[in-house]
Amino acid sequence: MSKGICLSLSICIAFTTSVFSQGTATPRQPAREGVAGANALLQEAATLRGLRVLRPVRSGTKTRAEIEAIIIKDFNESQSASETEADRKLLVAFRLIPQDFRYREFLVSLLTEQVAGFYESKTKEFFLADWNDPAMVKPVIIHELTHALQDQHFDLSRFEKWPRGDADRELAVHALIEGDATAVMFNYVLKPSGLDVTKLPMLINELSDAMGVDAGSEREKVLASAPPAIRETLLFPYTFGAGFAQQVLRRANWAGLSRAFTDLPQSTEQILHADKYFAREAPLKPVPGDPTGVLGPEWKRVTQDVNGEFGYFVILSGEMAKADAQKATAGWGGDRCVLYENTRTGQTILVHLSEWDSATDATEFFAAYSQRISKHYQSASTTVANGRRYADSRSLSFIERRAQKVLVIESLPTTLEGTLNKLVSTLWQ
Repeated sequence: MSKGICLSLSICIAFTTSVFSQGTATPRQPAREGVAGANALLQEAATLRGLRVLRPVRSGTKTRAEIEAIIIKDFNESQSASETEADRKLLVAFRLIPQDFRYREFLVSLLTEQVAGFYESKTKEFFLADWNDPAMVKPVIIHELTHALQDQHFDLSRFEKWPRGDADRELAVHALIEGDATAVMFNYVLKPSGLDVTKLPMLINELSDAMGVDAGSEREKVLASAPPAIRETLLFPYTFGAGFAQQVLRRANWAGLSRAFTDLPQSTEQILHADKYFAREAPLKPVPGDPTGVLGPEWKRVTQDVNGEFGYFVILSGEMAKADAQKATAGWGGDRCVLYENTRTGQTILVHLSEWDSATDATEFFAAYSQRISKHYQSASTTVANGRRYADSRSLSFIERRAQKVLVIESLPTTLEGTLNKLVSTLWQ
């Protein structure tokens, strides 16, 4: 699934700080006063994180309009218009957003609404949104100054232009960065009580309790209206990232979390299950065969990516209970999804090949994804060997399991129905 909203800015979103805030509107003075005391808070963040301050950090405040301009600029620099459009088409193909969804514009609005502060590794500066609630000011500053310390010791600039084609790993690294900063922010708030994140129950639960959004709140209108896939992808680095940081801290302290910036998490699976990170359970890399020779010269590849365990969870949880989606995706081993488009008609075909830890895990995913496909076809499925075929007057979809792998073809035009057997054979090669 598309990375969607992993930009090069290291941000603190209002969601994470709503744990400490009553959500009331305030004048800009508290933000300005907080920034004025940033040097003292930088040392506080360094002490909490166990990292030395190597250089001062410039800071300031930004208005909503200024932050929107920065987000747009970052979008333009980190991702081309064609890349963003390819991401949009992939989300549409997975039925995660409507066909006419104004994807880029929505992401700008969502981040403008939710950004409470951000650190920019290019300029070595952090900025605070000047509309922050008083209770949020210092936690946000601590969060952003932790990013500054990360940059000073681990060089965050190396993550600014992530190679396309493995959004799952990019999201995992983003979760490391934001989870680390969120854990430090929690420790700052918990310090007067003598607690820290290692002494809490699962930190993910603390943040998940705050996931309910209020559509009537001026600060959460866009977040409340976001398609679930976009909302959950935005929140993943903070919620599950904080849970990952907590598990690493319990096992290896802050030194272990620092080592993770060298020995990076390889997948969202490792973020969701820290034991798999410590076991170095690397993702598998199944690759479907190239079907363009079967489809014909009008068909071109638009984009390819990795869904990952979290991506498949998001895809399935939109159609079934989250507990069922979680069970169906827990045995993820690796995957590759590819989107093809007809350059004349604009029709798309979605292909994804996944590999699972066992045949049992593959069977569970096969059953869950078959259930998802069936909801979009009125007629009953046709059983074909180890697979199922779904069709209507416009398109057909096909899913097949072979041992520990599952192949899915979605939205194949009925005009290409006669190529299905050859297409399946090619994709399995």
